Amino acid sequence: MFRNYHYPQHMELLKKYSIHIFGIIAFLSIFSLGMIAFIKQMSSGNGSLATYIPYGILLFFLNVFYIKIIRLSREDYENKLKKEKDYSQEILKSQKRFLRYAVHETNTPLAVIMANIELYELEHGKNILMSNIEAATKNMYGIYDDLSYLAKKDKLVYSQQKIRLADFIQTRMEFFNIVAHQSNLSFTFDNNCVEAEIFINETKLQRVIDNNITNALKYTKEYEVIKVSLYSKNDYCIFDISSHSTIIKEPERIFNAYYRENFGQEGLGLGLRLVKNICDEENIKIVLESNEDKTSFTYYIPKGSHENIIT
Repeated sequence: MFRNYHYPQHMELLKKYSIHIFGIIAFLSIFSLGMIAFIKQMSSGNGSLATYIPYGILLFFLNVFYIKIIRLSREDYENKLKKEKDYSQEILKSQKRFLRYAVHETNTPLAVIMANIELYELEHGKNILMSNIEAATKNMYGIYDDLSYLAKKDKLVYSQQKIRLADFIQTRMEFFNIVAHQSNLSFTFDNNCVEAEIFINETKLQRVIDNNITNALKYTKEYEVIKVSLYSKNDYCIFDISSHSTIIKEPERIFNAYYRENFGQEGLGLGLRLVKNICDEENIKIVLESNEDKTSFTYYIPKGSHENIIT
């Protein structure tokens, strides 16, 4: 019966509201005594206005006292709430500062690693060890780019540009091709939208494409093919990426921040949330399908002219 009873929590609530409980009890007690005296006086036939003045005065001052206590209690609560709010905002600012510094300090080592890999391969050719390092570094670049975008997105204006979507997707697939090879995976690209151009910021588009490719590389079963398709329908360029991969158990939560269905895979749980935010900003519709045969993410990207375009 008392299994779920938490004594400390109830005592804390009692302390918090004890002033209010006392005030209510005192008010009801005085009011009740006054009513009893009033009824007795009326029933005896000796009632007069002067008889009840002391009760009225006492009740008045009791109410004033109680209201003052309530006001002090409320001011104390509001002050505590303000302090907690200021503290939370300071923590958030510190977190953002740390994120900016971490992103800045990570960029240089990654650039140095990639540059030295390229120089080594030019001089000595490719080998399995350098390929492993390159694949791992490119995975790190994906995380770095997500964090960099999150750190800067509130301070920068991401102007739209004219981009040939097929060429852009092909470039990003080539960038991650070494990662696919190291994971015993491969890409196919069915391009039926060769000349189509869209208007979007390049950084935003790269976050959408890269996060979909890296997720496919993480969750596609070994020796399978990641199928990338691009085609045109009415006023949309449709980008679709699909593969035989792990079934998404809760698709309605997959775009939530920090949500991960497989904690065995590396990542922060921020990529798809970032993708969803960008798609909402750019009016891009997302369709997710996941079953035993395949998991696919389909993006309906609007064609047409936009404002604030850089050509």
